[in-house]
Amino acid sequence: MTDLLKNFLTDERGQDMVEYSLMLVLIGAIVLIYLTGVGINLTSILQNVGSKLETMSNSMS
Repeated sequence: MTDLLKNFLTDERGQDMVEYSLMLVLIGAIVLIYLTGVGINLTSILQNVGSKLETMSNSMS
């Protein structure tokens, strides 16, 4: 039983997969935060453009 526990505690075969998974989660979180900020800015830019186009359309008719 102690050999089984010793082998389990010293085995490093899954360590790389866990590290890569954690890196992917961190990168995903950073991208999500960045895209949320960009999305807010993009929404306000598009609303501003739409408002100006509507003003131009109303002044031409």
